[in-house]
Amino acid sequence: MDFGTGLRVVRAVRGMSQRQVREITGIDPRYLSEIETGKIFANPDWDARIRAALGWTPAVDAALEALVVALDEAKEEAA
Repeated sequence: MDFGTGLRVVRAVRGMSQRQVREITGIDPRYLSEIETGKIFANPDWDARIRAALGWTPAVDAALEALVVALDEAKEEAA
């Protein structure tokens, strides 16, 4: 899962709006939107601020990867 998609998923699970993330991170909302849609990549500073704001830990990365695997397996089973 790319970072932008992960950001949208984690933000949704946490029940946070882009505005709330912006207020915590100080990142311009236009850039947050562009990160989420994959138009731009988060630089290391933004990546760290976003992860801190969302409590996005290595365990969350593992859960996101497990979600991708599960969805891929379900897609194969349905085919």
